[in-house]
Amino acid sequence: MDMEQLKTFVSLANRKNFTRTAEEMNVVQSTVTSRVKLLEQEVGEKLFRRQTRHVEITEAGKVFLDYAKQTLEMMDEGIKAARIQSKFTSRLVIGGMNSLWETPLIEQIHEYQSANTNTAIRLVTGHSADIIEKIRIGLIDIGFVYNPPSSSLFNVRTVKKEAILLAGAPDIVKKFDSFTWEELKNFPFIHYNWGPAFSEWFEMEIGNHETMRYRVDHTGVALRLMQRRKGIGFMLESIISDYEEKGLLSRIPFISQTDIPIQHVYMVVNKHKEEKTESFQRHIVSLK
Repeated sequence: MDMEQLKTFVSLANRKNFTRTAEEMNVVQSTVTSRVKLLEQEVGEKLFRRQTRHVEITEAGKVFLDYAKQTLEMMDEGIKAARIQSKFTSRLVIGGMNSLWETPLIEQIHEYQSANTNTAIRLVTGHSADIIEKIRIGLIDIGFVYNPPSSSLFNVRTVKKEAILLAGAPDIVKKFDSFTWEELKNFPFIHYNWGPAFSEWFEMEIGNHETMRYRVDHTGVALRLMQRRKGIGFMLESIISDYEEKGLLSRIPFISQTDIPIQHVYMVVNKHKEEKTESFQRHIVSLK
């Protein structure tokens, strides 16, 4: 089994077509067929079912796919780690939700790197479940998530508690003293889901977010839309504060029947990486 076989397998699982896979891998179609056949022989199971115009991955193939992807990611990380050794003595891979890169956390990471110039830092963005899984298998050294794991494999600590507030472009917000849920339903709204607790609160207070003008899964997109006066939306207080200082956003009180949930930010570390991440953890905790 070699890396090209695994890459071809993953490509075929995604493309479901030998011709397209051959084009992506920049090889002839017979090479794709040969690599898949050799891989199936080594695994001892059929990984694909051949159809007339496409292929379907088998149940065995689906199980093997996750491991193939992890192996390729591990190899890629290993290559990157080896390459930086000539310039840096250590390397930290830090995972986080996309919204967290808009908060002061990014400055805290930069401060750490500035004080530890021999440490290279890589930032990885993903959802909580993705980040936690990559911490588990060793692809990420330390992660920041909204939904923490309960497994004893990890050490988890709360590093921040954030208020979620309503905000929008200053010239829009200044026209209103406050917003009620009735007004919000009839006003251009940009929805970003801040997690299960917020989603439950939102549905109870305002209704199904499917009816909102914009639904986005990246805070950067939501912020750009808000600055362009396309609507208002809920954001973390630290993000709003930063944009308020630049005159780009303003907060507005939201009158609700129940309080908006507080957003907890958790720092997650695989217990096997405690020693490697100890210095970074101390830095983050000292800034709480």
